[in-house]
Amino acid sequence: MKNLTARGKIVLLLMLLLIIGVVVYMIYQQVTARKVMVLSQQEAETPSGVQFVANKAQVALTPEQSESVSKKIALLKNTLPDAIDHAVPREIPKLIEAERQIRGADFSIVTDSKQPDKQVNIKEVAKPLESTPVTLNQYNVFAYQKIVRGINFYPKWRGRNPIGVSEVTVDISRKISEDGKYIGIIGGYDFDNKRAKIGLRLTF
Repeated sequence: MKNLTARGKIVLLLMLLLIIGVVVYMIYQQVTARKVMVLSQQEAETPSGVQFVANKAQVALTPEQSESVSKKIALLKNTLPDAIDHAVPREIPKLIEAERQIRGADFSIVTDSKQPDKQVNIKEVAKPLESTPVTLNQYNVFAYQKIVRGINFYPKWRGRNPIGVSEVTVDISRKISEDGKYIGIIGGYDFDNKRAKIGLRLTF
């Protein structure tokens, strides 16, 4: 730090504050978001039902994504869901969340195939005095890639004509929030100035 200029210290301080802010935001999302939601099988097969669950989970889905997920659930009901949660009632909520985390899903939709027109009541299902095993269908939804990589080429121009490559950068970013924000590192080389560069990328 002693060899840094005043401007360099300000830049490092801003980067540190940005990282701290991102971490705080991630913790807040984890605390407030609902990652598992129950729907009737009929609701799960509609874009509006999927969008409702995504909003509760604080995951941004486009209308196209919601429609795609609902269509996949409609197809899966005739085969097998992502998971069939079969356990005594008091273990069901923990089993559902454990399955979501193992798969790395952004959120999960739980339905009862035996009662397609009714929502599952987890509180009723989880009554500790109940001992008869319960079977529910679980659909895990993946809205975003966990890690995104990219290579960027910047052409060198003479007038309107490209005459070569001026700069190349490579970046790798990891998803840091449930609504699709990423943070990562950029590294590259500037051929014109003959120097390497590195930076921080925040995608939102």
